[in-house]
Amino acid sequence: MSNNGVFKTLDPKKVVNAVQVLSEQIPITGTIIKGTYGTFPNEENIKYFTSTNDHIDVYDYPHASSSANFMFSMTAGYASAVTIQPNLQKTLKNNIYRQFSQQYVGYDTNQDPVEFNVSGVLNPENTFPPKYDSAIFIDFSRTLMKDEIKKGSFKITLGTGSFANPFTDTGAITTKIFSDAHVIEGNEATYKSNSPMGEYALLQEGTGSTVPENSPYGFLYYQAGLLVLAPTTQVFGTELTSGSANGFTVDEAQSPSAALLTGSINDISNGVRAHVQNIEFNNTTELNSTSYFVNAGPNEFNYSNNPSFVSGSEIIVKNGKSSNPSVAYITTVGLYSADNQLLAVGKLSEPLKKTPSNEIALKMRIDY
Repeated sequence: MSNNGVFKTLDPKKVVNAVQVLSEQIPITGTIIKGTYGTFPNEENIKYFTSTNDHIDVYDYPHASSSANFMFSMTAGYASAVTIQPNLQKTLKNNIYRQFSQQYVGYDTNQDPVEFNVSGVLNPENTFPPKYDSAIFIDFSRTLMKDEIKKGSFKITLGTGSFANPFTDTGAITTKIFSDAHVIEGNEATYKSNSPMGEYALLQEGTGSTVPENSPYGFLYYQAGLLVLAPTTQVFGTELTSGSANGFTVDEAQSPSAALLTGSINDISNGVRAHVQNIEFNNTTELNSTSYFVNAGPNEFNYSNNPSFVSGSEIIVKNGKSSNPSVAYITTVGLYSADNQLLAVGKLSEPLKKTPSNEIALKMRIDY
């Protein structure tokens, strides 16, 4: 802080750092994911990539509109170590699975990527199961999740009925909730942190408080914003896709495991989104701030460097008397580096009168 060209050093005890965590509830309804902006599977808010056919993007509005917000991507992969292999997009599905497993699970002692597995350990039993032979990947946008998904807040409701009526088949409610309700922020016994991509939870069926030892349903990676789902009848029921009459490339309805083998990645992704009734979670934004408490004592900052403030060589109010006390008005606070380089400027909402008879204390906060 400059005092008539002289800088006043801040007391380190008057510099305070703080962290505030903000959360926002994010609801994603199944009606937005499927059916609102056109006829399934060609809704205007679904973006396909015909040059690669390796994933689809889901928006909250027709994707060609400037008002559209990207929500998440969907894709699927298949482990190359499994004996039975896909007969459609085999190499692509293998590569996608490998890409996610090496990023989110890591490598074994032979520097080979480790497959996803029900317990989340890095070196599981080398069989399928407990390893996932395939997986659905839903990658949430940073716009939705911010810094990370809040632990214990995630819930996805999936239909397990027929493809035509996934949520209320034959009059009965056929939905399942998968959540991380057992996870408690700060209690590392309720989640895992052995992934290269940060902390994650083993998904449970329901919303109980018991911490599962393994999960045949999937995983949620908090900092990365990735949801991994097992394509099994436990999660999606017996019909993931429904045949060519509903826009799929295979004629007959397929179970989740069959779809991963014979369906395209677009088919699999569309089948998954048709089974989503609701997704909800709280995002987290970490707001860091530094507060500087600056003080102008009675004999400090009573003058200005402005030429109109002085008369000749005397530092007195122009056209005033030397016996009159000098009066200044503080409008701006500047923070400088050790070599007197201006780093930050704070403007007051209104000027503050400063004389030798008063003292002013100000708080300047920088958020980042």
